[in-house]
Amino acid sequence: MNRPITDAIICYSGFDRNLPPNLSWGPITRDVYIFECNTSGFGSVIINGREFPVAPGDCYILHPGNTIIHTTASDPRCGVWFAAKGELIGEILKANGITSDNPYAPAKLFDALTSEAIAIVNMQNDTDPGAELRRTGHLFSFLGILLGASHSAGRADWLTQVTGYMEIHYNEPISVSELSSVAHLERSYFSIRFKEKTGLSPHSYLSALRIRKACELMQRMHCSVAEAAELVGLDSRNFSRIFRREKGMTPTQYFKRINE
Repeated sequence: MNRPITDAIICYSGFDRNLPPNLSWGPITRDVYIFECNTSGFGSVIINGREFPVAPGDCYILHPGNTIIHTTASDPRCGVWFAAKGELIGEILKANGITSDNPYAPAKLFDALTSEAIAIVNMQNDTDPGAELRRTGHLFSFLGILLGASHSAGRADWLTQVTGYMEIHYNEPISVSELSSVAHLERSYFSIRFKEKTGLSPHSYLSALRIRKACELMQRMHCSVAEAAELVGLDSRNFSRIFRREKGMTPTQYFKRINE
């Protein structure tokens, strides 16, 4: 990979600060690589029609020519990103197994990669004679971190993928078979391993997540009980039953308490 330094260059960069929840933008096709480090909040990136969950601690890379849709879930998202181009970039990503079908960088590299990305953004307005070389230096450091690490499964583990998927789709019908497919595990084995990791069955975890989201809707968005139930994908009867089990009170009692 003996390439001139100009074979990999920074094009533009920026911070994502509190991207609004439940946002979707795209489809968009770019002619550059996009490197994004997600520091907080959940969402997804849809690459050529295939959805990939995005959770805190995820670094993912988007390839030129792909059709992309970005989304946020119910929480605001924050992160740092930059765009770059060059044949060398494609070679390094390919060597590390990062493709349009597996866009995630190894999770163990997140802190180091984020540090380089932040340095790139912080220098974006520098115009002195050495500025471009310094920015390119951080780009090469970012790429060097990737190249120096053996490829792992990309994200931290299958559990992160599944819980991230639930954060995005909690208001939709989700089956255990669907979740086991996200984890790439056999259904029965997935259920056993999920309970070992979380202490809850997949169904119980999803129910608790829906109630947590409903409480947030009633507190932050001032939704009524009926509105909160609908927005988390539950009918009123099941919502009341699950809410009482999770919170030890009825949804109406909770609503009155937070509005006293």
